[in-house]
Amino acid sequence: MRDDGATTMPPRPAPSRPPPWEALSLVANFLDAASLAAASCVSTSWHAAFSDDHLWARLCRCQYPSAIGLLPLSDSSVNAGDRCSSPHRGFFALFHSAASRGRSLPAPRLSLADVTFAIDLFAAGGKNTLSFAVAACDAGVKKATGGVFQFAVDVSDRNAVAGPGEHWSVRWTAVRTGLGVAPAAIVMMDAKVPASRAGALGSGVRGEAWATEALPAPGCGGGKLEAEVVVEVSGEERLVEKVRLGVLLDCRYVSVDEGLRYLQHFLL
Repeated sequence: MRDDGATTMPPRPAPSRPPPWEALSLVANFLDAASLAAASCVSTSWHAAFSDDHLWARLCRCQYPSAIGLLPLSDSSVNAGDRCSSPHRGFFALFHSAASRGRSLPAPRLSLADVTFAIDLFAAGGKNTLSFAVAACDAGVKKATGGVFQFAVDVSDRNAVAGPGEHWSVRWTAVRTGLGVAPAAIVMMDAKVPASRAGALGSGVRGEAWATEALPAPGCGGGKLEAEVVVEVSGEERLVEKVRLGVLLDCRYVSVDEGLRYLQHFLL
């Protein structure tokens, strides 16, 4: 305060100076990948500090240690910009991108509208008792819980009598149809119904007879997919009322997309 009573303002502190850029490398050791990438975009000096290869090597060793083994391929495996500054950063970005995409598969190139199912049912004596073809999109898949690859076709108006079921045989063929495309087909099943699955029925009694058969594996290697055909019948004469078709994996029905991805190996 001055002698004349006037108030004086205290001196303002000098503005703080930014830390020297050499100190940035000390901070960088404590940042995660997202922070390092953002900081490296601030300025030229920050880019030099936060893009140092040893920082990204540390992150690679922590999160994607197997990426270290790919360093001999760095000349061709990462893009040129990352290769010049930090090969570890390039591989970290590559592995992080792959992990972000997850394990989801692409949508099938085949649709239900492209597929027709043909069914032939033969009685014990070899006589054809029921045959029909139905577009997959019209076969009742929407009625199945969760949109699984299981279809139901009502054939009660055909008055087809299967007779005793000890030696029924069922052939299920999937056919690619559509205008402007060459037809292609795969036999999903050609099997007999076991006697244990076709019990005796009384008048008015309803029952089921079914068959399962392993599906051919696409390409090399084994497969565990099974085709299933279930025939719903009623009465002693086994009047066929409904035919259900499905594809199973480990006793569960696969999804529609899974079934279509399987079929496109053979039909496209």
